[in-house]
Amino acid sequence: MNKIKLNAYAVRMKHGDEHAFAVIYESTKKGVFSYIYSITGDYAVAEELMQDTYVKVKQNISSFQEGNFSAWVIQIARNLAYNHVKRASREIYTDDYAPFERGGGYRIDEENSPVLTAVKAVLREEEAQIVILHVVGGYKHREIAELVKKPIGTVTWTYKNAIAKLKAYLEAEAQR
Repeated sequence: MNKIKLNAYAVRMKHGDEHAFAVIYESTKKGVFSYIYSITGDYAVAEELMQDTYVKVKQNISSFQEGNFSAWVIQIARNLAYNHVKRASREIYTDDYAPFERGGGYRIDEENSPVLTAVKAVLREEEAQIVILHVVGGYKHREIAELVKKPIGTVTWTYKNAIAKLKAYLEAEAQR
């Protein structure tokens, strides 16, 4: 959904239209999940934080000003994800099994996806975020540039180089 339509649904949501929220959720959930996952690397945590993001969107819709609604939602998701990562880094585990319990024991990279494994193995966090937002989330490079607060040329260059790194890694893995 384009930015203008999404902003129109945001205005309707501000006025209590529940259908508008449903449309917004369906239009943005894939990108929001992808972005959170690119930060946390944990499927279960990303699902939970995605839901928290939409709770915050509903709670704070009155504070949304005219602008890029998608970027506003992603900013909420980013804040929740980085707060989670910061909190998790301060946790101290007392037994050998605790790290597996932290994220519910399920991680998307355990699905034997060679591409997701490659993303984690080869790409820096910023590169992974850009690739995941574009490929999984369906965001255009211009939209990603707004979300990550980088020039579009940097986003395009980073994406191109990240894809080249992934391709080289996957080709090398296929020959093993």
